[in-house]
Amino acid sequence: MASAPITHSHIDTNTSTSSEIPTTHHTHQFDLKRVRDAFVNCIQPDNRLFLNEYIRAYEELCIFVCSLGPVFEWAIKDLNNKLIILKEYQHIDPINYESIQSMIDYEVKIERIKTRETTIHTKSGKILPNGCRTLLRLHRALAFISSFLSEMRTASDDASSASIAWNAYSSTLGNFHSWPVRQTIHAAIRLTVPNRHILINKLLNKRSYEEIDSLAFEIVQSCNKIESITQELYEKYHLTRLP
Repeated sequence: MASAPITHSHIDTNTSTSSEIPTTHHTHQFDLKRVRDAFVNCIQPDNRLFLNEYIRAYEELCIFVCSLGPVFEWAIKDLNNKLIILKEYQHIDPINYESIQSMIDYEVKIERIKTRETTIHTKSGKILPNGCRTLLRLHRALAFISSFLSEMRTASDDASSASIAWNAYSSTLGNFHSWPVRQTIHAAIRLTVPNRHILINKLLNKRSYEEIDSLAFEIVQSCNKIESITQELYEKYHLTRLP
């Protein structure tokens, strides 16, 4: 049974919020297998999508993006903002925020999705945006990740990672950005994305090329399924254009 709607004006919690991004300290190296495991475990036999595994997969991806250099710090900060918000909701209300389905159903039912900002405050007084809007941004980024990994898998050794990244961005995230933003990102990708050989070596982490190819394939398959299920939910409730 779903818990009662949260009406607290103040939540006593020590968890950092979207405006309080902690310094990131990773206790392990990036391993593509951890990303694969999290995305695979996110999908349940009944097609429920466990939110904690979704978050875990993104946290592992953040470790990889960090390894690409300081120029990507803006992307990491943005992802961390959203992951922290979702983790905050899971801490406050683990029942209704157990899965992506339960979160969307709940926020639609109590009409939390009608306002960008909620009435929920953390201990430090920060206001939490609603979960559906937060997840929508991660959902859009997931399409980019899936497209990028898919193209990287099948590209030739001398292929340009920057071109692959730009094509993936243009067909996914670029659809939601203004022209100036797209041009800024285009310049950043062209000047900073490492070549395919460097990227593959960062993915290896003592694994063979065959293992990385297999893991990347499973990630793409899982991402595509997660993206499809999530997109259907957002379309069902008319939430695809949340501000």
